Amino acid sequence: MPVTATRAVLRDLAGLRTRLGLLASAPSRQNSGRLACRAASSRAFVAERGGRHAHALARPSVSARVARGTPVALPRRHTEISARARSSASRASAAAPVSAAEGPREARAREEFAGELESGGSGGLNRDAATESAIRRDSLISNLACDISDEGSVELQRRVVVTMLPDAKVVCTAEERRIFDTLLEVVKAYDLPVTLRVAGGWVRDKLLGKHSSDIDIALDTCMGQEFANKVNEFLKEKGEETRGVGVIQSNPDQSKHLETATMRVHGAWLDLVNLRSESYSEGSRIPEARFGTAAEDAERRDLTINALFYNINEDVVEDFTGKGLEDLKEGVIRTPLPPRTTFLDDPLRILRAVRFASRFGFALDDAIAVAAIDPEVQTKLRTKVSRERVGKEIQGMLRGPSPGDALTLLCRFELYDAVFSSALPGGSMPAATAWGCLHSARAMDAILSAHANLGGGAASFFTTSLTGEEREWLCLAAFLAPLHDGFVENPARSRRTADEKSAPTRLGSKKTKHVPAVQVVVKEGLKMRGKDAETIWTVLDVAGDMRAALFREVVGDDASLDVSVDRVTLGRLLRRAKEHWRLALVLAATLEMPGVVTLGEGAELAPWAIELARGPPCAANLTSGGGDGSGGGSPLHAFAATSLGAAGPCRSDDGGKGALVRNSAAALASRVAAVENRVEALRLENCWSQKPLLDGRAVMETAGCKGGPVMKAFAEKLVDWQLANPEGTAEQARAFVASVAEETKAEFAE
Repeated sequence: MPVTATRAVLRDLAGLRTRLGLLASAPSRQNSGRLACRAASSRAFVAERGGRHAHALARPSVSARVARGTPVALPRRHTEISARARSSASRASAAAPVSAAEGPREARAREEFAGELESGGSGGLNRDAATESAIRRDSLISNLACDISDEGSVELQRRVVVTMLPDAKVVCTAEERRIFDTLLEVVKAYDLPVTLRVAGGWVRDKLLGKHSSDIDIALDTCMGQEFANKVNEFLKEKGEETRGVGVIQSNPDQSKHLETATMRVHGAWLDLVNLRSESYSEGSRIPEARFGTAAEDAERRDLTINALFYNINEDVVEDFTGKGLEDLKEGVIRTPLPPRTTFLDDPLRILRAVRFASRFGFALDDAIAVAAIDPEVQTKLRTKVSRERVGKEIQGMLRGPSPGDALTLLCRFELYDAVFSSALPGGSMPAATAWGCLHSARAMDAILSAHANLGGGAASFFTTSLTGEEREWLCLAAFLAPLHDGFVENPARSRRTADEKSAPTRLGSKKTKHVPAVQVVVKEGLKMRGKDAETIWTVLDVAGDMRAALFREVVGDDASLDVSVDRVTLGRLLRRAKEHWRLALVLAATLEMPGVVTLGEGAELAPWAIELARGPPCAANLTSGGGDGSGGGSPLHAFAATSLGAAGPCRSDDGGKGALVRNSAAALASRVAAVENRVEALRLENCWSQKPLLDGRAVMETAGCKGGPVMKAFAEKLVDWQLANPEGTAEQARAFVASVAEETKAEFAE
């Protein structure tokens, strides 16, 4: 992007204060059994940087059908791949029973949904997809589909791309074999003319040697509920436990085209759907769904690597697109049909393509990059897809191994407004905002990498110490940091229009006229939990004060690593952020990085920061582990997939600004480490859980007051005294309260 064009974009920021509804004086801020699926011959490889391309592959004339145990004889694409690691035996030995399959969040969501199904019996539950219960249910189910459990910490640290080897095969565990044998017995017992296939992610993950408990059964001649009822009837006749069958109705208006039945068999969850095909009547834009063949169904799926089938009846893998196995082997994200056709069918697939590219480190087909910026596709992403579905995909990206790659692709595909700005006034932001947010996230990435390298670079605390939930909060907070001083009108005060299906989520109280823009983005735009919005806002709010107290004069000629902050000041900051104080600390350093600005304060984004964000990542590599090249192997950028093809950066010459960012990050990371040491030396860890030495009654007796609002002032002074006197006793605290009683009451009266 030329500098002149960048400056033109920057002029759009002049009205940002008005667009965000910023107040001249801001209001007071508020504070909120995986089945073991291992492919015996799959291995890991470290891809050489620049060794991936996304040009079109020749489509085989016939679909590949691979018997279990038979090599996949397809041509190789990457002759430059040099290293392979991890033996097949190590993968097979990691098999886990069904009972250990689900992460805590996944299990809770499944059980909650199961509780709703109990009242439905074998007849199932038929819900209207437009009702609130359907929205809640879809949120639970898409939570599972996005793979956002806290598992996968090993993969987060491995920094490698895993693809399928030519001799990969599907090997079922004993639990899976028992489930599939039961389903085949049902077919035989009732003489059903049905071919049973496992579709999508389970097949993909088996061929990659990964765990998967996501078993989707595709049926060619009957509906999912019909077959599920037969399964329960069969199990009941055998005296085995049966559970209710849930039915998630189709909703084409929200791009939900398939009715899905959900049930448990032998303790494992199954989703059952019919194979589908679609046709359009003349003059109609609403598809007419009908039973389809497996080949027709495969073409309607999101990605070729997710369009593979495992035929249970014949014990073979089926690739009806002719490209799925090859793309899985070569590490390519591609759509079965032309991307524009696939995305218009369900616009959420744009985000799924981004999520899978950042999850696996695969290269995006060039045609996807072109279709993603199509105006009609982006309009439909805004209007046809529920915000809950969008939010779950974003959570999946942020909890994956390379959230920086995901955020980069969202910005390059001009999806910032469709994803993040929809709930803000006007539904859009100035064009430069996306790059400012990405620069902020990358600045944090540089600090995390420099911080890890202080300790030898074995791994960043981002991947070793944080839960998936905390990684999600930190990434989203860093990305939205430029908006953290923005306030907008509270959606809870807005009158609903006649065509709105649901009221806005309440942020604080209806009496609150303005609320933080960041909270609106998280809670309204992404429909995440109130806890998520509150935590992200709180750590950003504390980060602003930490920046002023701890990070001034860290970068530049007068830089110093001395942290002489007193125990009271530091303790107050930690008590506000509580157990998330390290997140706030890293964010405080991020706000001090060159080029990171808070929009709405009158600060404009520097043209060089926009240009830098449009290029490749600039963080230093982790000195132990990680790849070669700029940004490869940094905490937020595990892979190099976003540097390739049409999805790649606009330029790579950063004019020395990359070095400026890395040098500043090194200095700020040293200050972060110094503050951490200071917290340890002052024994302030867990200071937020310290109980007051005097209860309210003792304070009132000592101060000679009858309670009321003045008690808050006494409580704050008592906390400060205890921070300054960690060895103080109750009697000493009582003497302190008595000494400040008259002064405090007088201050409050004034």
